[in-house]
Amino acid sequence: MNNKINIIYWSGTGNTELMAQSIYEGSSKNENVRLISVDKANVDDVKEADILFLGCPSMGNEVLEETEMEPFMESISNDIKGKKIVLFGSYGWGDGEWMQDWEERIRKCG
Repeated sequence: MNNKINIIYWSGTGNTELMAQSIYEGSSKNENVRLISVDKANVDDVKEADILFLGCPSMGNEVLEETEMEPFMESISNDIKGKKIVLFGSYGWGDGEWMQDWEERIRKCG
């Protein structure tokens, strides 16, 4: 049985989109995988997924992109409990604190 995998991402320059596409292509043996830009994603895309990939570059002061990705993350906070989640992104992550902060936010939701 193939898990339902949704890859949801935001990309400003195209680097994170390339990462998302690589994940998608690497999962091509699974017929239940979808690649979704965050501006086209909704809470149902989260609810239906067994495994959820979330991608976003760090922005400015090592934060999520604020106009699309941050609101999306807030909108799904009640729906990610028990989900297998993989975080990915590009740009400068400093010493890794940005990814640790994002992971901590996910843990608090789940």
